[in-house]
Amino acid sequence: MPPPRGIFLFLIGWLSISSTTLALHEDQVGKFDWHQKLLGPVRFVFNDPHQPKRLLIGTENNVVGAIHGNTGNILYRQLLETTGSLLYYALQEDRQTISVSIQEKNLIKIRTFTAPTGIRIDEWIVEMEANLVTSFGNKVFLINSKNHPTETQVTTFNLKTGLANPVKKYTLPNCGHLIGVTGQYLICSKGTSISVLNLDDGSVTNEKFTEISEILELSTSGSGPIPGVVFQGDGFIKGFLLIENSKSGPELFPLQIQPSNSRVILSQFTSEERPLLFVTRLENSHTIKMEAYNRNGQVVSNSATLIQASMPLSSLLRCQGYLLNNQYGLVGVTKDELVFGTKADGTSTTTPQSIEWSREESLESIVSLEMVDYPSEVGPTWNPYLATMNVVHAFISRVKYEIESLISGESLYASDEDRFGLRKVIVFVTKVGKVIGMDSSSGSILYSFYLPDFSVFTDSAAFLYLQRPAKYTPLKPQAAVIYKSLSTGSTILFAFDPVVGKPLDEVRKFPPILQTQMLHLAGEETQFVKPILLLDVELNVWSYPKVEKVDGLKESLEIMNSYFFIAKKLRSPVLAGFAVDKQRVGEHLKAKQLWNLDLGPSELLGVYGKLSTERVHSQGRVLPDRSVSYKYMNPNLVVAVTSEPEAGNINLFLVDAVSGSLIHSFWHKKCRGPVHVVHTEHWIVYSLYNEKNRRIEINSVELYEGQSQSNSTAFSSFAAPPVEPIVVKQSYIFPTSIQHLAHTRTEKGITNKDILIALPTGGVLELPRIVVQPRVSHQHYTQQMQEEDGVVHSIPYQPELPILSEMIFNYNQSVKRVHGIKTWPTRLESTCVVLVHGSDLYYAKLTPSKTFDVLKDDFDYWIISVALIGLSLAAYLAKRLAARKQLDQAWK
Repeated sequence: MPPPRGIFLFLIGWLSISSTTLALHEDQVGKFDWHQKLLGPVRFVFNDPHQPKRLLIGTENNVVGAIHGNTGNILYRQLLETTGSLLYYALQEDRQTISVSIQEKNLIKIRTFTAPTGIRIDEWIVEMEANLVTSFGNKVFLINSKNHPTETQVTTFNLKTGLANPVKKYTLPNCGHLIGVTGQYLICSKGTSISVLNLDDGSVTNEKFTEISEILELSTSGSGPIPGVVFQGDGFIKGFLLIENSKSGPELFPLQIQPSNSRVILSQFTSEERPLLFVTRLENSHTIKMEAYNRNGQVVSNSATLIQASMPLSSLLRCQGYLLNNQYGLVGVTKDELVFGTKADGTSTTTPQSIEWSREESLESIVSLEMVDYPSEVGPTWNPYLATMNVVHAFISRVKYEIESLISGESLYASDEDRFGLRKVIVFVTKVGKVIGMDSSSGSILYSFYLPDFSVFTDSAAFLYLQRPAKYTPLKPQAAVIYKSLSTGSTILFAFDPVVGKPLDEVRKFPPILQTQMLHLAGEETQFVKPILLLDVELNVWSYPKVEKVDGLKESLEIMNSYFFIAKKLRSPVLAGFAVDKQRVGEHLKAKQLWNLDLGPSELLGVYGKLSTERVHSQGRVLPDRSVSYKYMNPNLVVAVTSEPEAGNINLFLVDAVSGSLIHSFWHKKCRGPVHVVHTEHWIVYSLYNEKNRRIEINSVELYEGQSQSNSTAFSSFAAPPVEPIVVKQSYIFPTSIQHLAHTRTEKGITNKDILIALPTGGVLELPRIVVQPRVSHQHYTQQMQEEDGVVHSIPYQPELPILSEMIFNYNQSVKRVHGIKTWPTRLESTCVVLVHGSDLYYAKLTPSKTFDVLKDDFDYWIISVALIGLSLAAYLAKRLAARKQLDQAWK
């Protein structure tokens, strides 16, 4: 009896579904990408007394969490409001942690968490101002001393009842700008006088030092059973324990701390057996000294510990000492936001101890980043790009290199690991002034160094330029970071090797600048270094390297209108355009203002240009009626976004940065930010919030010249008559808020582009641009043409954009609080690499048009080899048989 027909249909359907389903197996997580979680700048760090290996962390970015003391791995992390700031984080007696964060000017949130898991237990909201917080028992003291330090207001909040007591005011005559809290005490100083206030009963103690002229620094031990304070001046240091005396107020019990020129940090270790007070100082850039004191202020025997660091440490900001298995350990935080720790598990007996792990938490605040191709591991003596050699020297160098390659086993080109340019060195510049180099293949730190006197510019950014890539071997790659001096306000340029992190030149200083620009004039005479131009506030043009050192740069700059700058004036929102003038003033070139554009009574949110290294493959778009609409390819086009808060409007202006002409403008009524913009090729995609309809909208704009092209070789902003583009625009509804927008890019620009959208849930959506491409009506596209083509030229317009889980390329590797998305091309036209940074780092490879230029991983080489060998043998046999047949016919 034949099987039923339904079984055949079920098997056919099941097989068809199985063969087309694509998924990521669990063992493939981390094979093609990597993910790192960050905490941010650490402000509070202390141990869990029930589990000393668990370190509880609170950061300035309103994040609380815990890390393992021996490895530095994150155990859990709780991200609170992004608009808030953490004022206080401490441990309570009942294995609960308490956090106090300021949400708005007069709004404070108090929360409690479980210490082992970080689960939120309770939450209260208090309306008041506070700049200092401390706790004692079940009481939380909210202190406001911002306006008048001598008149301090204190509000006591009870965690048991959830109620706040009335505000109490205290007069402290010795209270100045130095103020701190520890336990239930508030300590402040002014000149050489100090005041100590017991927040629990209101008693005050006043003291005065006579051996110094002024107290320069005040630091406390934080919350715990041994409150302490240290006063420091020029070579002067005094430490005290605060002991409660009910008759006369708090009593200062002196600690025997040795004088030191470095900063002394106090920390408390709370345990059920014996609490300890740790005193830590930085002896030199590679050595830390730590001592432990008991409740009586006496040094614990055998507690002096030296800790050696393999990398140089900047000044210490915070430290936390602890005792585990009769071994002392330390977790520290430096000025450049490096979190490090020792390993205290009873197995290490080395003296001095060494730093076992470290975390670069400054990566949470990245201001600039760039990628450098990973060079070949073998430094060849033959350079194919150095054309200044004559034929004989080039031939000898080539022979030497080939011999070296044979001896070392390396080929002439890059190693097999990076033959497609997928392995790169990611260079970060962080907000605290730290430069970090990272291997893109694993996410491991290659090098890091700290830039002293670092400050960002007014737009919270620093400039990082790659002047010479790594392909010009044996010449070293070169990058330059440009930042603002914190002390003088001048501009500093530092050149270094982006692969190994070594300096290549001395630090250069320039006056305060308006704008910078890197020129694409690298040649053999300049050793392939691209010069950088800097425009200062006096309209002087500086260059690095100097103009005289770059062959051809001097003559090129002296040509009128050769190079242009666009800068935002101090009076926002006014844009100004500058060009290098022919005349020289002294040693410097001068720039003159060409145009000035006032964008109206509004606030300038940002100016977005195109990437200078981006390539466009096609200059036109083929329409269904077989005509061509040429793209408006203006490389000088920028998008200026302004906001009118009072009227509630968002405006976008398309401005030619060379001529200053206004190309087009968009006005969105009853809308507000944040506005995210993607500007590339001939199209613009931007998002905003529509207050009238209460939704997020994505707008897509395309610019065309029309059926004829003005110039197929080069675009000129001064062409006569000026090119007026045809603007095509369409809007879409997005179901959730957007944290950032970016787009994919490849080496030749052939691959389709995708829009990368960072979602608040932690996913990053890879949306094909064809979905948001504006639809154009084609009146001449007849039904006969449709039947002949047999294809769909555009997707039907759908106003609501869906979020499909298949389009989220980071699957379950969530990236929170995304600050930026950066993409780079590779040598494979189908592949680009992307880095998403925020409270997490996520690196992956994307293929918008699939891997059309790479064989699949499951490609069956054996069957193809057998088939090719069989076909070759068959061809050879057929050839012999045909020749024999011809010979037999010839004899007949």
